[in-house]
Amino acid sequence: MADNKDLQKDVELKEKDEKVTPAAEDKNEIKETTGSTVEIYDEDDDDEVEVYKKPKKKIKKKWIVLGIVALLIIFFIVRGFFAAKNAVLPVETVDVSKGTIENILSVSGTVESADSKSYFADVVAPVDQVNVKVGDKVSSGDVLFTYDEAQLDIAEKTAQLDIKQAKGSYSALYSGAGAADREYAKGMNAQQINERLDAITAEMDAIDNKIQEKQNRMSQTLTDLNKTMLDVNQNGIADGTAEAVLDGNDEYITRRENDNNDSDVSESNKQMSLALQESILEVQDALKNDPEIQAWQRDKTALAEEQAHLTSAKAAQVNGGQATAQKASMESVQINKEDQIAKIENAKGGIKAEFNGVVTELDVVEGATLAAGTKTITLANLDDVQVNVQISKSDLPKIAVGQKVDIKINGKDYTGEITKISGSAAKNANGVAVVDTTIKVTNPDSDIILGVEASNKIHAEKAENTIVLPYEYVSTDADGDFVYVLEDGKAVRKPVTIGISTSTEAQITEGLSENDKVITSNLELLTDGMPVVAMEVQ
Repeated sequence: MADNKDLQKDVELKEKDEKVTPAAEDKNEIKETTGSTVEIYDEDDDDEVEVYKKPKKKIKKKWIVLGIVALLIIFFIVRGFFAAKNAVLPVETVDVSKGTIENILSVSGTVESADSKSYFADVVAPVDQVNVKVGDKVSSGDVLFTYDEAQLDIAEKTAQLDIKQAKGSYSALYSGAGAADREYAKGMNAQQINERLDAITAEMDAIDNKIQEKQNRMSQTLTDLNKTMLDVNQNGIADGTAEAVLDGNDEYITRRENDNNDSDVSESNKQMSLALQESILEVQDALKNDPEIQAWQRDKTALAEEQAHLTSAKAAQVNGGQATAQKASMESVQINKEDQIAKIENAKGGIKAEFNGVVTELDVVEGATLAAGTKTITLANLDDVQVNVQISKSDLPKIAVGQKVDIKINGKDYTGEITKISGSAAKNANGVAVVDTTIKVTNPDSDIILGVEASNKIHAEKAENTIVLPYEYVSTDADGDFVYVLEDGKAVRKPVTIGISTSTEAQITEGLSENDKVITSNLELLTDGMPVVAMEVQ
């Protein structure tokens, strides 16, 4: 080992002091570099000489490659940084235009009948035949069940007899003799009859007074005429025989001027006597046939007739309370029995469905005698069908009464509309607040099955002739919703207000105008004011 160390030192010293001449390279030498030493073989030398060189450190190739790659990456990053300051980003745009947007809510619900009717027995009679069972669909007019017809006939005749008996009892209160007078005083009570009788008496007394007054005046006139006649004839008739001479004498009465019975009657006395006789006859006739007195007599006769009828009617009247009670009883029986007869007539031929429906309850069996008021059958109406749904509080502002609904029941399409929104919320099975909402099926048919689930698409909010954008073009950050618009070669940020929104579109109520160019690509690279250029979409 010591010899080797000494030999290595000699070689190192030799390398320092001597230079290898180029001529040496022209010699045929073979160099082997497979180890830490280099052996040189000189063809001219017979002796073999070993030369040892100092080992050199080797650099691995992979580290060199990695270094080059890193330099290239740094180069491109730096170049991109400096180039970005002056770069123009290509973008795609779309012109803002107006259209229609509609928010359709999808919700499931349960199909129900909006109306049902329970049928109750109106008559007391045995059931003859039941034609339905629970779950059966029936059409309007179908016979649900029938009664025993013979028993219905007996019940109807019994009711008719009850009415006849009630009327007879009421009529027995009044005698037949006073029937005409009662009819004459129809509508008048006892007090009214008495008041009228008193008025008739007063009127008759007033007429009598007028007749008597006029007759008295006429009698006085007759008396005065007779006295005048006597005065005219007093000179020709002795006082003791005046009445005998005048009695029956219808000729001129002569007047004796002297005691020898020589007649000396003046012409004036004759004319006066005739005039007096005519006046007396006229007054006497007036006492019998005066038109005014006769009219008064006729009025008095009419009043007397009315008085007689009313007096008879008053005598024939029954006690007011008794008559009222009996009449009320008769009318009550008549009303009840006529209603019973109508129900019996309706029951003949069977109890029929009043609408298209489904039998949901059946409480009647054949042969049973039903008491009045017994529940028999319940029908759910298939002509009035609704779907009950529950709307979440987030969707509640979107719906309103009258909105149209597309309904699918058991694979079949129907139409409907919202008719009722509950005024209070309730918790569903998951504890979420929901609001019960009723959707009326506007075109129901016999294919509908109650109780099944229906899918509903509510045509909720809708706006026409409004700005609509795909939702993907709208960005959102802490400051709110916005879009980028291409203006003068730059991307300009525009805050927008969203109205109606769907899963794919949004109504822009503020922030944009028609024909604005909204940027639709590279949105994540844009900043406000960045230079951009619109690309043509192939």
